[in-house]
Amino acid sequence: MADQVMALSALQPKIPNNPAWRPMAYESNTGYPAVAFYHKALGLYVISGLEVPEAEIGPEYHISISKSGRNGPRRCSAAEAAMVLKQFDAEGATEDNHSSVIRSFWLPVNESLIGHECDCKDEEAAIKEGDFEWRPLTQGNADRAKRMREQSEADNG
Repeated sequence: MADQVMALSALQPKIPNNPAWRPMAYESNTGYPAVAFYHKALGLYVISGLEVPEAEIGPEYHISISKSGRNGPRRCSAAEAAMVLKQFDAEGATEDNHSSVIRSFWLPVNESLIGHECDCKDEEAAIKEGDFEWRPLTQGNADRAKRMREQSEADNG
């Protein structure tokens, strides 16, 4: 695990290749690096981070996308998400959502693991809304995340 932590310090979140994206202030509460961008013309907000949600996969790029709305954030379309992934050089990322609004994409740093699906997809009930699928946060999911966090802390401790 120490090797993963050292590798994370050398890796940085993905940044857009389009100058229309403007950096925004963002403070990550995960302990991993993350940056935020806003595209004014499209009303899209992106948080680009680097995390280790599953030890067996190692570090993954995490791209979260939402759209500005009059009454707060709303979900972007699948086409908008595809455009964001292309501009953040994250094509091939796997969508795994735990919010009804934010589209979350995961891309392993280890390219041989691209396309790997999280075990949660088989274990959690999914809600499908058109081209969007998400899994609500349940106590079981929260307990699983806590166990993973505790294991990670023990491995680094």
